Amino acid sequence: MKFITPEELKKMLDSKEQFQIIDTREAEKYESCHIENALSIPQLELPGRLNEINKDQKVVIYCIYGMKSEQVYIYLKDKLKIKNLFILEGGIYQYARDIDPSMPV
Repeated sequence: MKFITPEELKKMLDSKEQFQIIDTREAEKYESCHIENALSIPQLELPGRLNEINKDQKVVIYCIYGMKSEQVYIYLKDKLKIKNLFILEGGIYQYARDIDPSMPV
């Protein structure tokens, strides 16, 4: 499994690098707080929404603490064979703590 730190993700966002970021939490959690440009695809909806994931570019997935993202990582690697797939280390909780403390996680 490959991980990306909140600091690395922030640099990617600031540089306008082309990549996809996916929030795998429930939709209501996404609505209350999410990382900019993140696409909401709750974990249980993934099988029916694989077509929304761009497997040809870098993809970063996150959940609340990063633990559930490991299951999503394995699933996406198996189904889509994404080469540049990353888990946000510590999830949105660590991102909020380290990068944007104003986020209501």
